[in-house]
Amino acid sequence: MSHPAQLASSLADADRLALYARVVCAGPDGLPSDEIRSGGTRAVKHLTRLLRDGLVREADRRVTAVPDVFREAVEGQRPAVADPVDALFRDGRLTRLPARSDLRQAALRHVTDRLFAPDSEYTEKQVNTAILTCFDDPSAMRRYLVEEGYLERENDGSRYRVART
Repeated sequence: MSHPAQLASSLADADRLALYARVVCAGPDGLPSDEIRSGGTRAVKHLTRLLRDGLVREADRRVTAVPDVFREAVEGQRPAVADPVDALFRDGRLTRLPARSDLRQAALRHVTDRLFAPDSEYTEKQVNTAILTCFDDPSAMRRYLVEEGYLERENDGSRYRVART
């Protein structure tokens, strides 16, 4: 199952999105694999990414869209039981970072899981943009995420990634 951020990242490239749209618009029969693969190395790279992220599947020399991939990705992110961290959010935005350590750690974990895909790298600008979707002070949140061990940062600050646990 793909992470929602990974699906969005996969479709962020205009050419890859166009290929995905062609597959979706082709309906349940999809497109012939040969038709896509004959489009050159870029087309093959785009197809490979869509396959890897579970947006399409290839079988019997046809490429078809996977209709439930988005629903499954979102459902995989929902907590099974009520989480006290949910009370810290209003309309999807973190209202405050708690002083209590265990609750703050849970909020930072929640932000990390919600905004950043494992095994992906982000620039500082991408991290700030993501944080602004749920918190008003991206510099402070970015610092907390790094200092508390949720994100790793290159020494020169050029790249960030989810910390390996």
